[in-house]
Amino acid sequence: MNTRRIGALCVALAVIFTVSACSLLSGSTPTATFKAFYEASKKKDAAGMKKTLSKGTLDMFDKLAREQNKTTDEMLKEVDKDDKSDKMPETRNEKITGDTATLEVKNDKTNKWDPLPFVKENGEWKIALDKFLEDMMKSLGDKMPEVK
Repeated sequence: MNTRRIGALCVALAVIFTVSACSLLSGSTPTATFKAFYEASKKKDAAGMKKTLSKGTLDMFDKLAREQNKTTDEMLKEVDKDDKSDKMPETRNEKITGDTATLEVKNDKTNKWDPLPFVKENGEWKIALDKFLEDMMKSLGDKMPEVK
């Protein structure tokens, strides 16, 4: 009887450790997702990059690619073509609110911290570049003088 309990306990612990390890490896935080995106972009791994991007972002890349007579993969491989740095940008202040999050990423060119938005899709954090561009356009619109 005790042997069965110990066996059942071992199986239960093994399942718990496996689930925990999988969630740690699967980009369970916005920071982990950003790191995975950065690593994939350095390798020009379009499939790896796609895994870290939200549906809205992928749709945006699809549309941009069609407009430029390119594939989405070609567009993704060009994401950081002007970045000569081999080190990942600094990050800070990860903030999660329900199924959305932000992570501040240091822009070495401007020396400013840019908020990068994330959304949770199917239990995974995804970079929401579409939201980033939307927010940027809104802030530019707010700063533009009204034309009369």
